[in-house]
Amino acid sequence: IIVLARGFQVVAGAGFGRSRALSNTLSNCIQTQMSILSTSFGANARLVTVVVGVVASVQIRLFSVEEYGKVIHEFDPWFNYRATEYLVDHGWRAFQAWFDDAVWYPLGRHVGSTTYPALQLTAAAIHTLLEKAMPLPLIDVCVLLPAGFGAIATIGTGLLAWEVTFCPNAAAAATAIMAILPAHLMRSVAGGFDNECIAVPAIVWTFYLWVRALRSDRSWPFAILCGMSYSYLVAAWGGYIFALNVIGVHAALLLLLGRCSCRLWRAYTLWYLIGTSGALFGPARYLVGWLPFQSLEQLGPAGVFAVMQLWQVTERFSKRKKLDAEQTKLLRIQVLVAAALISALLLTLLPDGFVSPFSARVRGLFIKHTRTGNPL
Repeated sequence: IIVLARGFQVVAGAGFGRSRALSNTLSNCIQTQMSILSTSFGANARLVTVVVGVVASVQIRLFSVEEYGKVIHEFDPWFNYRATEYLVDHGWRAFQAWFDDAVWYPLGRHVGSTTYPALQLTAAAIHTLLEKAMPLPLIDVCVLLPAGFGAIATIGTGLLAWEVTFCPNAAAAATAIMAILPAHLMRSVAGGFDNECIAVPAIVWTFYLWVRALRSDRSWPFAILCGMSYSYLVAAWGGYIFALNVIGVHAALLLLLGRCSCRLWRAYTLWYLIGTSGALFGPARYLVGWLPFQSLEQLGPAGVFAVMQLWQVTERFSKRKKLDAEQTKLLRIQVLVAAALISALLLTLLPDGFVSPFSARVRGLFIKHTRTGNPL
């Protein structure tokens, strides 16, 4: 309608004697209006895709509730529900000291030192917050929580896709795919009250916040949020080692490629200090212990952190002394070699067994005789 109206205006104003000018003007008018309509349609289509994806991510996961009612599925989710119930009834201190003699019979189980408690803490916190405004039974909160966190993971995946591509179509497509991805769906259906249902969103948001922290020099506050998200992941699931090493490898590659900057140093330092502090002194401290400094699987990112600090020291020293690029490079090599020799000397002084070897899962990837055929 707009195109036709503009065309009639052109016809009335130009007259019939100027056919070529009239044709060009009308053609430009049509192209402009079609471009506007195409842009508007694309934006609306992306918005619809994102909204439908987020809504569907919840509705699909609620199918079992609609079909069978609010039921906890599988063995581990039932234990997690019992642990949450104990936490709500007796408090955090009693939960940490709880020795559950009803499981692993006849040995029993000390829950505080064998459980990643973020799942129980999250459900208990939501139950407490809803108690005054919209009271819900604890079992309802535990059943519905995985579906809600499925939507959180879906949104985080869309944001991550946007941050690494700056393509709105890619972000919308990633959101829609994550909403129905079977690998994620099977660990986040309603009633599947297990650690993975909150750990997958925590991993996705940790990666998004890490990449977002590197966008510009003013993005460093996102590194603080990344450290907090990683701390939550540590308290939620043993798979935090994966996120730790992915970020460490990414930072190490940027160093090797000569793309180290104050932005990277600031982001990695904030993330590592906050995240490691959360691991050492957070809710899962009895389970994690001092593994960030004792496990071979976690020493790599610690080494990257040390190299990053040495890089920053040499950078400031070279600026103060006004060294050229070649002198700065030579200085860094000397500092790194000296640091490596000192580290090797300190390792020889450590008692036997202080640094734990790779776990059986990691060794099974490389050493043939440890492969049992068990996918776990």
